[in-house]
Amino acid sequence: MLDIAIVTDEIALDIRTAVTEGRKLGVRKYELRCIGSYEKRVPYIDPEDYHYLLDLVQKGEITITALSPGTFKIKPSDQVAVQFALEQTLPKTMIMAKELRAPVIISFGFLRDESKEEVVVDLLRKTADLVQTAGLIVAIENEPGFFCDSGQTTARLLAAADRVNLGANWDPANAIGTGEIPFPIGYEALKPFIRNVHVKDAIIDARQGCKLLGEGGVNWAGQIAALQRDALVTHVTLETHYTPLLESTQFCHRRLVSLLSMAKEWNA
Repeated sequence: MLDIAIVTDEIALDIRTAVTEGRKLGVRKYELRCIGSYEKRVPYIDPEDYHYLLDLVQKGEITITALSPGTFKIKPSDQVAVQFALEQTLPKTMIMAKELRAPVIISFGFLRDESKEEVVVDLLRKTADLVQTAGLIVAIENEPGFFCDSGQTTARLLAAADRVNLGANWDPANAIGTGEIPFPIGYEALKPFIRNVHVKDAIIDARQGCKLLGEGGVNWAGQIAALQRDALVTHVTLETHYTPLLESTQFCHRRLVSLLSMAKEWNA
């Protein structure tokens, strides 16, 4: 059965609280994004928080599944921001990922502007080649308003970039905002590239507000069953995006456990 990971700031911004409450849920796998405040996103987090996590990783008490520095939530034509991501943020994130034994860096697929898709594909290649120097995977998260928005579009751009360590962070709830049916249509298109999965729910557009797991438009029962059957990943990552944070994440965790149990029976 798939393991459950959680984005720590979906439990609490305070990393110690997040890990403590995560342990109560039986969770040992975590994705890192914002720590301490929403203005402090990896790799730009406080040293004491970083060393706290590093100590837990070295003791084998937790596993870091991925780092999400938020790179490329920018237009490809913004050359200054692109260079900063390639020369500053990503290299710092790569160092942190290696030290925390996180195999995946999550990035985004560039805000849409007048740039040609070939420009985006070239930047995806450059990103993958950079991350490959550290032996890491870069997983592009689909999001409405980006060149990589739906499962189908993201699959096409990743195929064009053609890098072994370049994959997708599949977010079915984000795909809803593109008008795509996430499962099975988006999933089947993106399946060869999926390296990480975010679990949340939405009805129309996740940017306008998410729903508790099971109360949105994603066919999570079918999606979870397919993920377990196809064995593309070893875990799925809960990204609640609903307040109050802790209570909502606890609720969604219970639902996800149920979905995983149901999927195990269906696939038996």
